[in-house]
Amino acid sequence: MNIILLLDFLATVVVGLGSGPAGSLATIDDLASKYTIEKCITCHKDIHKEWSYSMHSKSVIDSRVIRTWRTFILRGLDASPKAERRDLKDVCLLCHAPQTKDVSDKMIERIAGLIVTAADNEKEKKEAISELSKLNINCLICHNLKGSQDNKPMEKTIYGPKGSGELPHKKALGFDTVKSPFMSTPEFCAQCHHGCPQGMPSTICPTVYSSYKEDYVARGGTKRCQDCHMKGEDRASHRFPGIYDTDFVKSGIDLSVEVLPTTYVFHLENRMVPAIVLNVGVKNTAGHIIPHG
Repeated sequence: MNIILLLDFLATVVVGLGSGPAGSLATIDDLASKYTIEKCITCHKDIHKEWSYSMHSKSVIDSRVIRTWRTFILRGLDASPKAERRDLKDVCLLCHAPQTKDVSDKMIERIAGLIVTAADNEKEKKEAISELSKLNINCLICHNLKGSQDNKPMEKTIYGPKGSGELPHKKALGFDTVKSPFMSTPEFCAQCHHGCPQGMPSTICPTVYSSYKEDYVARGGTKRCQDCHMKGEDRASHRFPGIYDTDFVKSGIDLSVEVLPTTYVFHLENRMVPAIVLNVGVKNTAGHIIPHG
C-alpha cells in the first residue's frame, strides 16, 4: 500500500471513529499538569531514569514521528474532505499521547500546527519541540489510562501487576493501588502496538502484535512482550529497548558469516584476481518480524 493510499485510508478511518466529546483542558501546560509524574519520581528515580532513555518518553518528539505526522497532516488530513486536523486525536495521539483525550478540538489543532512547525520551520522548531515534549507516554498513561482491562480506568488509581497495598500512592498522590494482571499480558501492549480496525487481517494491516501472534505464538512461542522488552535483573526494566537499540537487536538475530578466500579470472585483462566468497546466514529469534515497531 503506497503512502497516498495509506493516508487516505487512515483519514477515512478517522471519520468512522469520530472525535468524541471535546475535552475541557485548554492548554498543553494544563494537560501536562494533570498528568504530571513529578511525585512518581520521588520514589521511583531509577525507573524514571530508565524511562527517560526510552522511546516512550519521546513518543511525540522523536524526529521520525514528527516528520511522519507532518506528512500525514498535510497530505492526509488537510487533503481529505472527510477529515480535519482535530482527527489527529483519534489516530496518532490515541497511542502516542492518550492524555490528549482530555483536551479540546481546538487544542488538537494547535498540536497539529506545532508538529508541522517542528518539522518544517527551522526558526521556530526548537520552541515547538519544547511545547510538544510535554506530551509523552509517562507513568500515568500505562499505570492508569491503559492499566484496566475493561478500558474503563478508575480515576485516582495506580494499576500495577503486583498491586501491593504497601505502596504509598494514597499518601503521596491520593491514588489507590489496584492489582491488574492485565498489565502482564501481551494484550496490554497490543493496545498501542496493534491498532488495526476490528476484524482487519494482518495481510492488510500488519502490526508487531499480529506478527507476534501469527508468526511466534502460533508456532509454539511462549514468551510475552514484557519478557524481552522489560527484562531486568531484579525488577522489570522501563527502558523498553527496541529496534533502535543495537545490542538489543543482536539478542533477537542469529548471524553467521563464513568467509572463503579464492581467486577468479578477470577476463578483460587476462589475469587472476584475489576474491572472497561470503556465506551469510541470518535467523530471526525474536517474537515477531524484524524490523517492526
